[in-house]
Amino acid sequence: MSKVFKATPLFDAHRSFIRLPMGARMLDDYPDSKAFLEHVCDSIPAAIEDFSYTQAFLKSYSRKSEATYRSYRNEVERLLLWTWTIEGKSVIALKRQNLESYFDFVHNPPAAWVANSVDDRFREIGGESRQNKEWRPFVAKIAKQDRKNAVEAGKSIPSAKDGHTLSHEAMKICYSALSCFYDYLTDEGYAFGNPIPAIRKQSPFLIKGATSKSIKRLSDLQWDYVLDCAALAAGKDPAYERMLFTVAMLKTLYLRVSELSDRANWQPIWKHFWQDNDGNNWLKVLGKGNKIRDVSVPNSLGPYIKRYESHRQSLSASFGVNATLVAKNRGAGGMTSRQLRRIVQQAFDLAHEKMRVEGFSDEATALREATTHWLRHTGASQDIATRPLKHMADDLGHASMGTTDRVYIQSDMKERARTGKERDV
Repeated sequence: MSKVFKATPLFDAHRSFIRLPMGARMLDDYPDSKAFLEHVCDSIPAAIEDFSYTQAFLKSYSRKSEATYRSYRNEVERLLLWTWTIEGKSVIALKRQNLESYFDFVHNPPAAWVANSVDDRFREIGGESRQNKEWRPFVAKIAKQDRKNAVEAGKSIPSAKDGHTLSHEAMKICYSALSCFYDYLTDEGYAFGNPIPAIRKQSPFLIKGATSKSIKRLSDLQWDYVLDCAALAAGKDPAYERMLFTVAMLKTLYLRVSELSDRANWQPIWKHFWQDNDGNNWLKVLGKGNKIRDVSVPNSLGPYIKRYESHRQSLSASFGVNATLVAKNRGAGGMTSRQLRRIVQQAFDLAHEKMRVEGFSDEATALREATTHWLRHTGASQDIATRPLKHMADDLGHASMGTTDRVYIQSDMKERARTGKERDV
């Protein structure tokens, strides 16, 4: 097992990748990656074909969605780097035993292959995309509270790299992506078959425990503070109107942050708010799998929408239905997911401080772990008891009501335990 990381990233972010030429020329603007591949080819001549077929595979799947590309890129890139630098073989020379060893490696990668945060793969230097030395194929994220506590105490941020393991869900994605990869290589005549399904059937990493985890959400008190603090901030300074609108939208409409962000294939605009013939209000969003859905907009959200709309009108006389939904303060276009997360974090920080000052120290401490996605879970968890399951599934963008049931009903272990205690013998 490698104690050092001796590889480079091979494939850039989606927006850059789709513009690049096919074949080894793709790396002309990536000198570090090009040098790495050339070095590998000295001992594994077939590596150049491994690279070309992998690139073609990713080109094919990049047409589905950016998320699909990113997921498949991560999995096949890890396999290439492992087979070249550790196994010393072409990807088509791997036998079942080799691949079983790879899945062992993926499930518990060495610390040298793991970063503590998501880092850019490349950095622009002198017109060239140079390798970011901090990038690693795996990421073990530090809990937000642990990170903040360390910073405030003037201590170094703790590392989660040692002993990092992939979750059950992450391993499922790994098997699925590599199975698609080997199917593609077989169809193209490069590989002689797909060994992944047989390996997957015997995998010890796909045995799922019976214990369900409670979904991560804000308590009712925490949500009240987040919304109130955002409203107070906006009342004092109109610049915070965007923050108030964002947190209200994400929570009330159960939106993923990506569904409110500006993407290569979708830009949320004000026209996506629409009203049907019965006077019901809806928001059109692009969700997972490039599926468009209409989310019902409750009357309670109306004042927040009108408030932000009025703010935008006061800033620009040209504001209209084709204006981006959540706008940047400077420049054209809408907010990215990363920018929206920063806005939400502002609201969390304001709520944390107010709760701490007003004596809710435990709730304030717990809030420090909250992420933007907790808003979606919070809204759905609050509404699941009063709305039909089918309606919830449709608004959430779940393909199956079973998903909604599993996530928002069966996972509520506290409530389950409470009612369990009240049973008679």
